[in-house]
Amino acid sequence: MHFATWEPIYLQILQDFGFSSIRDEEGAQLLAELLQGSRDYLFMAEERVKGRRAVIYGNAPSLTGELDVVTEVDGAHIAADGATAVLLRKGIVPDIVVTDLDGPFLAILEACLKGAIIVVHAHGDNLDALSRYVPRLKYVIGTCQCRPPEGLHNFGGFTDGDRCVFLATELGASSIELVGFDFEDQSVTPRKRKKLAWAKKLIGIALYDRQAR
Repeated sequence: MHFATWEPIYLQILQDFGFSSIRDEEGAQLLAELLQGSRDYLFMAEERVKGRRAVIYGNAPSLTGELDVVTEVDGAHIAADGATAVLLRKGIVPDIVVTDLDGPFLAILEACLKGAIIVVHAHGDNLDALSRYVPRLKYVIGTCQCRPPEGLHNFGGFTDGDRCVFLATELGASSIELVGFDFEDQSVTPRKRKKLAWAKKLIGIALYDRQAR
């Protein structure tokens, strides 16, 4: 998704949550500096996804049960942040992990050490986590939700889950399957419910964008 297309949606999100675009830009610049001189692994991610079925794992409470009945698939496994720990416990190493680093970092690090590509997202609320964790990771692709500085990408998306869908679309997945997503989860806080509503809306946009290509 081009930033010109994404920007109006991004501005709506900023207004809805009261976020600061300036802080987002600070986070993006920090991540760009942390990744300066390192390789961009987007080509490797594309090799894993292009032309293949992408199975995207959210971290809803239902994920463990859904994994018990998911048949083994020949496709790319893309985990949204905390879903990584559940997958590893089931013996599944994701091909790609999409995270803003507020989930179980040790699981994300383990997946990375086992070959997962880590798509790290910068925003205004995770500068400390970026500084602490990014230097420990290999195979990193940097993303942000504001206009991306050199070295970073903005594929579209707001939460880890919907960013996975935008990413899979960008990388040319032949189809997309969602596992462990519950947009109506009533056990979460009102703020989280608002994020889930946005995630549902954005996934719809991403899937429409994919069909339009």
